[in-house]
Amino acid sequence: MSKKKQLANEEWDFSVLEKAPRTLIHRALQWELDRELGSGREPFLKTAECRRALASGKGQGSASGVVELGKASDKTMPFEEPHNFRIDWSQPREELIDQFGQWLDTQEKSGRLIRKPTLGKPRQPLTMLRKMSIVRLKANGYSLRSATSNFTDKKRYVESLHKINWTTASREVTNAMTRRRGTLRSLERTMGGKNWKTGVYRGA
Repeated sequence: MSKKKQLANEEWDFSVLEKAPRTLIHRALQWELDRELGSGREPFLKTAECRRALASGKGQGSASGVVELGKASDKTMPFEEPHNFRIDWSQPREELIDQFGQWLDTQEKSGRLIRKPTLGKPRQPLTMLRKMSIVRLKANGYSLRSATSNFTDKKRYVESLHKINWTTASREVTNAMTRRRGTLRSLERTMGGKNWKTGVYRGA
């Protein structure tokens, strides 16, 4: 039996994000994947960004995917309007599309927009964070049974891990890391070869 190591709660217990905005959960997943790839950052749950977003009750700042900043001053053609937006490129394509769709829905009352059928919501990444919890628990010597008996104060969250196949969780997290690694390499090329660890987290 492998020896159990001390594991801080913020390394594996993501239960605080269960009712958080999807944008914040996406942000947490990307942050934690990057930590697995060697970003050297602290756990996302300890960041000021996460604390502010949770305290406000909604994803703000870089945790918001599409935010309208107001109308722009550019000249436009009839039936056009210029708008400024802030885009968080850490969010997946589906999330950005969904958020922009929500913004368009708010414009319906202007009478200038014909409402389209709403697309289904993208899959919550919270499941992947739970799989990352499993990977980190296993790496520190915990099995499903020992995690249940050792973390009695986290009973509800540990029970949510029971629904996940612990055998395949590692493979799925590894696959997610491989995809993320490819994305980071592409980012490095667009940044002229600059290391992603400083480029992506500049000012974080």
